[in-house]
Amino acid sequence: MKTFFTKKPFYSLIGLLGLLSAFIITPVIASSDLNEIIEDLKKDPDIQHINNADLEKIPSDDVVIFDVRKDIEYKVSHIPYAIHLNPRTSANDFLKQHGDKLEGKVAVFYCSVGQRSTGMLSRLSEEDLKKAGVTQAYNLEGGAFKRHNDGFGFVKNGKSTKNIHPYNAYYGRLVDNKEAIKYK
Repeated sequence: MKTFFTKKPFYSLIGLLGLLSAFIITPVIASSDLNEIIEDLKKDPDIQHINNADLEKIPSDDVVIFDVRKDIEYKVSHIPYAIHLNPRTSANDFLKQHGDKLEGKVAVFYCSVGQRSTGMLSRLSEEDLKKAGVTQAYNLEGGAFKRHNDGFGFVKNGKSTKNIHPYNAYYGRLVDNKEAIKYK
């Protein structure tokens, strides 16, 4: 007797990939606590992290901040002066587009919780960043959600806002002030 999976090997492969992702990806995002996610991301010894208080101590002329979220997330709110960076940007494209802004600067990358920004930093080699003149590169600890939860500011169209995009309903649970969640 043929089953769905023997008739459709493609769907069988998709099912297997879905199952594998549940065991590989879910442990990082399944945490119900933002601090657990932060600690999981800090396990990568090649990525340095900076918290919001320490970021605020860096003079604005000495830092370039990259928002590694989808365009709609960035449009709802972002850190003042953050440069939007598509999460799928290759290291080569990043350096071509932004390398001239990095000489003598600290580069800070963030997304909602730190996963996409950590991924971006993983694609960028330390050698490439040094060639571009970066003095230090960091992932923002806890991303936009931790910044929002800690009461640090965001802007939309150049004006202060308390709103934040939740990425999706699952991740939105990590935002303390649910009334601040906006999808547009």
